[in-house]
Amino acid sequence: MRARVNGALNTVLFTRFVRRRNFAGFPFCVSASPDVFSLLMARARDHAREGFGAGVRLADCAPEALGLYREQGLLPERPVSFAGKREFKMLFPGGEAGEHALFGEVEHWTHVRSVAGMPDPKGNGATLPPPPASKTPPGPLWARSSAYGYLTSNPAFAGTGLQVEAGLHLPVLARERRIHAVQKALGAMGYDLEPLSLRNPGSAETGHFRLLARGGMDLPEETLYTNFAAKTESVLAAETGALEQWHTREPNRLEDHVHRALRLLQEARRMEYAELLSLISYARMGVYLEILPENLRDLLETLRVRAQPFHVRTGWAEATFEAENRERAERARRLLAGIQPL
Repeated sequence: MRARVNGALNTVLFTRFVRRRNFAGFPFCVSASPDVFSLLMARARDHAREGFGAGVRLADCAPEALGLYREQGLLPERPVSFAGKREFKMLFPGGEAGEHALFGEVEHWTHVRSVAGMPDPKGNGATLPPPPASKTPPGPLWARSSAYGYLTSNPAFAGTGLQVEAGLHLPVLARERRIHAVQKALGAMGYDLEPLSLRNPGSAETGHFRLLARGGMDLPEETLYTNFAAKTESVLAAETGALEQWHTREPNRLEDHVHRALRLLQEARRMEYAELLSLISYARMGVYLEILPENLRDLLETLRVRAQPFHVRTGWAEATFEAENRERAERARRLLAGIQPL
């Protein structure tokens, strides 16, 4: 009998809404002088008082702190460097979990909101996190054109300034070498599919990817998100079908991988991050196939984040590679203790 995967949207790790804004009356970051940047920073600090915490100057952060921010999704995988302007970059924590803003990362102000899974787009935009508001009088706060909407340094994001991205788990497409064809097809339609982490090994090999929209100047936010969600669901449908076919073809082999993965996560005494990603990937497939309990899915995502290198090293004196592997395995054992197959 053909297997039935429990919900394709289970394979969405997170959805992130990135809104780009530039303060009216100032040049873009790439052409701003240090004096102008000082004025922009003061403007950003003033605006941050409306719902954001005190800013952190990234130039004052240790490399370990920057690595932790990046693993948390607070900084982009590919940070942009402007010569002589690094000291002006800032991070503002938001008033809600999963929300923050960046100053000086390509645009003057980048508002980011992350949510678990993928909100239902079938509500005329009602599930979209609201755009950043401002109570600062007088006059317009953001650079805006009647013809092009919000102005951004990359014209693709002019209009709403919105970019949507999602973390996806696509292990079977990656395993069967079909992911490259998916990447090419998405690229032709204005989307990028890249490894979830560009710094740590194992993301692409274990099917952990990031899908990004390149923007859409003439489209309202609700349409941008609806299009993105539809494209995401088409990718997930291909993954779901591939997983069902694999389970139908080799049920014993796949289920053996699932049970071994859970047992190793619960009992291993040392674990490199790439190995952990592989085990998490098989265990998640066990959830999709209803071999393992549904509550394991969120535990595995928590483990994926907390077991990243800088997360493991935070507040920990013994920073050797071997000690890191022991600590990572210990975190897996603590988090997944007591989980049993169905």
